[in-house]
Amino acid sequence: MLNEMKYRIFSFILFFFVQYAVFNVLPFWQEQAGRCSMANAQTRLWVRGSAVPGGVQELTRFSTSTTGRYTFKFHGTLLPGDLYITTTETPKTTTRYYAPKLVDTNIVTDKMDYTSKTDSIGSEWAVLFEADNYRFTVDVYNKQVTGELFTWWYEAWICGGCVEDEQGKGSEPGHWQITAGKAMEQSWNDRNVWEWTGLLKNYTYNDEPRRFKINGQYGWSPKVLHPFTQDASILTAKQIWYNGSEDYKWRIVNDGYYRIVINVFEETITGEYLGTEAPDGIIEAPEAEADISVSGYRISLQAPCVMTVRLFSADGSQRIATSGTDVSLTVPASGIYILFATDGQKSITRKIVVE
Repeated sequence: MLNEMKYRIFSFILFFFVQYAVFNVLPFWQEQAGRCSMANAQTRLWVRGSAVPGGVQELTRFSTSTTGRYTFKFHGTLLPGDLYITTTETPKTTTRYYAPKLVDTNIVTDKMDYTSKTDSIGSEWAVLFEADNYRFTVDVYNKQVTGELFTWWYEAWICGGCVEDEQGKGSEPGHWQITAGKAMEQSWNDRNVWEWTGLLKNYTYNDEPRRFKINGQYGWSPKVLHPFTQDASILTAKQIWYNGSEDYKWRIVNDGYYRIVINVFEETITGEYLGTEAPDGIIEAPEAEADISVSGYRISLQAPCVMTVRLFSADGSQRIATSGTDVSLTVPASGIYILFATDGQKSITRKIVVE
């Protein structure tokens, strides 16, 4: 009798778990598999409508990881009107429309969910005014659209273990230092393009001696550029992970001179190895001449020519920006500051301690 009761209890528990798995766990995994399959099956997307110059444009596919996932991006001009995100270049019976869950959602949006529809009714995204700096991303795996009006950068810096030797010597041996960063030059033709040519080496004293990343300010945040995978070769790099959730870096293989070009708006990067000798026309620029002194909360700089001067706090936030040959800066409080000054050809960087 006792054994029979135990058998019935065991059978009931087993039945309960089987039912739970069939009606809850299995559908969940089927949904996830279906989502992944549908996302990966979509290899091209277009935008259409009155807001799109020329009527239709194909989006750029960005690979986001080694697992085969990717997103689609738009960078450029939009006009006032409606915009449709579609799976085909021209309307067909198989066309799917990625419609915002809230009707007439602005394309400038923070992670708006979308649904896939078979018709265009209620599928439009709104564009309120013309601008040439629209940038939005279609995440086909999470079914979300994120859009913005891009703000061009004022500076870009290459930072890492391969940019300068003996970083942090003394207080933080080997730790990457923002003061070791190399300023990139902004293009005269396109303010979104930045270029740098210089020496990168395997400085074994430093942490991660072959790696680097690119910052959008004289500090570690908030703007930073990564590759989509750790140790991506700069020589084959093409796309940028803007403010990536993983602190991935690009990697050099050989010591020598490199030319690196980025477009911060279009999220692209290229790298070229130039050899072990300094290329023709590339001269290691000497440090700018300037006298810097500190008295209380006042920092003074005197230079023989006009210099653009920027003062940053230890977290990378810009505090003061000015220019001149005789500059006086007053800081709000004691602490550690970074002074950067340039005449357009030569520069000087100093760590300032105000007590």
